[in-house]
Parts: sequence; C-alpha cells; structure tokens
Amino acid sequence: MKQTKATEYMYASARLRALERHMVGRERLEVLMECRTSDEVMARLAEYGIAPAEETAAPLGEARSAAREGMLLAILRDAYAEVEAAVPNPAPYRAYRYPYDCNNLKVAVKCAIRGIPAGDMLFDFGTVPADRVETVLREGRELSLFPPAMAAAVPVAQKAYEATGDPCRIDAVLDRACYEDMMATLSEAEDPTLLSWLRAKIDLVNILTCLRILRMKRGDAGAAFLAEALLPGGTMDGHFFEAAYGGGESALWSALIPTPYTALTRFEGETPTLRWAETTADNLWMALVRDGARVPFGAPVAGGYLIGCETAVKNLRILLAAKDAGLSQEALRERIRLSYV
Repeated sequence: MKQTKATEYMYASARLRALERHMVGRERLEVLMECRTSDEVMARLAEYGIAPAEETAAPLGEARSAAREGMLLAILRDAYAEVEAAVPNPAPYRAYRYPYDCNNLKVAVKCAIRGIPAGDMLFDFGTVPADRVETVLREGRELSLFPPAMAAAVPVAQKAYEATGDPCRIDAVLDRACYEDMMATLSEAEDPTLLSWLRAKIDLVNILTCLRILRMKRGDAGAAFLAEALLPGGTMDGHFFEAAYGGGESALWSALIPTPYTALTRFEGETPTLRWAETTADNLWMALVRDGARVPFGAPVAGGYLIGCETAVKNLRILLAAKDAGLSQEALRERIRLSYV
C-alpha cells in the first residue's frame, strides 16, 4: 500500500473538521441529558438534523426501537461514506469496518449452528455486504471476500465450537483474527498515530478480558482461555497477562501502575466495578485519540472522525436506554463516555 503524505489530506481534513461541528459531542450531550424522556431526546436530535422527524413519532415497542437503531446506524454509515469519499486513499480506513465483518461472521456462525437466519442482527457496512454473509458462510466458496485472517479463522472457530460446545470460543478466535487484519491493514498505511491508537485499543481490550476472566474464577481453565482470547499486536505481551492472572486481581492492578493505563488503578474501594473499568478504558482511549488527532491535516483527522462518530453513537445508545429505564442523572453520567468533540 502506497504511503499517503499528510499534505494530501488537506481537503479531507477541512471537510471532516466541518462535519465535526454536527457531531453529538460534549455540549449537545449536556443538553440531551437534561431531557426527561427518550422521546424528548429524539425530538431534540431531530432539531439538530440528526433524526428524521417521523422517526421521533414512531409507535411504541419494536417499531420505535427499530427506528432509533436505524438512526444510529445511519450516523455510522454516513461517517464511513464521508471519510472514504474525502480521503486520498480509502484503503486504510477499511480497517475500521473490520469489526462489523467480525460481528457478522460471529452472528452468522452461531445462527447456522442453531439453524436460524441471522436477519437484522447483521450490520450492513462491513466490507462484505450483509446480504451476502450467510450465503458465503454456507457455501464456503467466497470466504476470501473477507479480510484474510478472518476468512482463515472461520473454520477454526467452527471446529473450536464443535470441540467444546462453548460459543465463547467462536468469539475468541474471530476477535483475534479481526485485530490481526486491522493491524496488517494499518501497518501497510505506515501512519504511526493510527497504529499507536490500535495498539492502545488492543492493550485495553486485553486488560478488560483479563479482568473478566479473573472474576470468573476458572483457575487453570481460565488461564488457558485467557491465552486464547488475548489479542495480538498490543504493547503488553502474553507474559504480562500471564503473570497478572497468576497473581490475582490485585496483581493486575499493581502491574498497570507504571503503564500508560494507570488511570485504571485509581478506583475507590477494594475493587472497581466492571462498568467503571469499561468506561475508564474507553475514556483513556478517547483521550489518546483526541490528542493524536490535534494536527492541521493528515490521516489522524480522518481516523479520529470515525472513532469520534463511533463514540457519539455509543453515547446516544446509553442515553436513550437510560431514559427508557428511568435512571438518575448521576447514574447516567457514570455511563457516558468521553466525547471526541
């Protein structure tokens, strides 16, 4: 892949900086959090030009949920289309679509096992169209349409499930392959900022994976599953997590103190909740992305825009669910992630 010079991103950077003003960031979130109900949130989003007015009046129940989810997916679909149309070389940014390919493969494999259609559970903005995923998987002839590591991982994931009956094995095998593909694609682009973001993301996912498995208290079986589930390409290798797992949760926190992720150790009480750890990890990554994207022009502007839109959608999902559940403002604020803008 030919490396693209930062100066070739001048148009794309100007275009995406302009679009950032329409993103649901800190200021808009503050307004939305003051809304009393999810319907008020949707009405406000319609005023911002984000949600079509007719979707705010969708009937109660599944139809309304589908309308809201459609709105959120449209934000992401438009973001990917804008970036790929604006940048001089869209190839590196296909890597940000790979998690949707991975989700689609995991869903399709599990649905095939259960003998049910995947249907609406598939995302339609991976690199392989959603309406082809099940056919490709069933026929097995065009798996090469998927990124190479994921394509090779499909039969491995199927055999792992057949051997254990554990659907988590499907997730572990395909997740590892997804990040291998992302690392390969972004490495070809040779942008150090995009690579540093991905390595940090891998580190944080691995930290949370280690924490979850520690709390399952599965002993040696947990250690074996951790070794399988750890993602490749981070700055902390398997030995780091092997030692942390062997020493228990306190060893994990102690080992993280001298790392860039020391904020994960600054919790109140003896241990943090998993929700707190997940939110803190997301905020650490967003802080890194925001800092790295503070350039006049270049690849980080486009990558930051995509990641920022992903976070904005996550925050809107959290916000709408919290309003429907009647959560307090305090509980809502504990769940909201740091915004890109």
